[in-house]
Amino acid sequence: MNHGKRPKLPRGLRWDPKSSYICFSWRDARGSQHQQSTRTADPAEAMAFKLNFLRDKKDAAQERKVQSEDRSRLALEKAAELYFNWKAADISPRTIAREKRLFKSVEKFIGGKRTVRSIDLQLFEEYQEERRKQISPTMKKAVTARTVNYELRLLRGVMRYAKCWTGEFTEGYQPLRQKRRRVGRVATKEQLMKIIATAKNNEYWQLAMYCAAVAAGTGCRSWEIKNLRLEDIRLTAGTILIREEIAKNRQEREPCLMALAEWGLRELLYRARQLGASEPEHYLLPLNLRKSRHWSKKTKQKWDVTQPMTTWVKSWRKLMEKCKMRGFRFHDLRHTFRTQGAEAGVPLEVMMAQLGHMDRETSLEYVHIQQRAFERAKALIEQEQAEIVFAAKGGVRSNPARATTATAETRIALPELPEHHDAKNLRRVPRTSP
Repeated sequence: MNHGKRPKLPRGLRWDPKSSYICFSWRDARGSQHQQSTRTADPAEAMAFKLNFLRDKKDAAQERKVQSEDRSRLALEKAAELYFNWKAADISPRTIAREKRLFKSVEKFIGGKRTVRSIDLQLFEEYQEERRKQISPTMKKAVTARTVNYELRLLRGVMRYAKCWTGEFTEGYQPLRQKRRRVGRVATKEQLMKIIATAKNNEYWQLAMYCAAVAAGTGCRSWEIKNLRLEDIRLTAGTILIREEIAKNRQEREPCLMALAEWGLRELLYRARQLGASEPEHYLLPLNLRKSRHWSKKTKQKWDVTQPMTTWVKSWRKLMEKCKMRGFRFHDLRHTFRTQGAEAGVPLEVMMAQLGHMDRETSLEYVHIQQRAFERAKALIEQEQAEIVFAAKGGVRSNPARATTATAETRIALPELPEHHDAKNLRRVPRTSP
């Protein structure tokens, strides 16, 4: 077609200056204007396309409005889908995937086609009773009360999203009594040294051991370590970057590296380069394609530096059995780091920033450990104030001999203080004599 003599178009249509097709403008529900190509140069076809397009948009907006106004009439599976899509804006994809997997047992018991508004308190009680009798296929034991409460918490979230969680549910629902969550196990200095010494003699365990050094020296989660890229490691600055897409709370942070973590990262960097990782976007722990049922049949390549490894569970468990630490989880290394920081007197806010805790309640589980650190600090302060206390109780301030004796007696009763830490940089600073 000669662009200089294009036919006149009906109102609302115009020729696209960047192509030979007809286009039109339309506004979405928020009032933003968009341009849509009809992919045709025929005015009649273009007008038909426009009318159908605008009708579909209007129907979709109307359906969305109806769903928003009365979500209680939706089927449970549809309401759950909308609820988890809404949560995905604030929660990591890995957490959403796990919650969807847990919610399947709720849908199976209640029925995915059942409307949300028809769920009552009796269903909650029946679910608690029946679910507690079931055996977990992975743990090979009865489902715990904690799991049942978590699953019903997801159901409560769906019902709140559908505006069906009324005062009747708030007053009548009683979660199952569960054991108080324990703080994870803590490895001693001797145990950490034994893990390293044992793994050095077995090549199969060394990868898990180097990753354990990173976890014990930064407090990072296993998932965060697995998804580290070469560009995230900043040894010269003494930090690593935990990107928001892999952080549990979706907030980026830069944990400081202790000497143990720096050693582990250097070994892992050497290994990554040996496996072909050289670009900044390559992963520190490349995926072993030979161990993947899916990829092993499709390629002869052994390592893929553009994908991260998924697990080291088997090698870690065998290493723990060899070290006679059966049941010690990799995640317990995070608790070990947190405990060591609390015992050293590192402020709570500093550890929250290092570990990525969102709320103080999580970190306050370690307050009893910080209390011991405070007692050491208390003893040191009392040592400095001994002469003042002696004078306040009636002693003669001008008698330096008695004051010195009192101070010496106070020092004898004090426990030996460990090296303190720089709270800002989380690095050791030699203790100076008072």
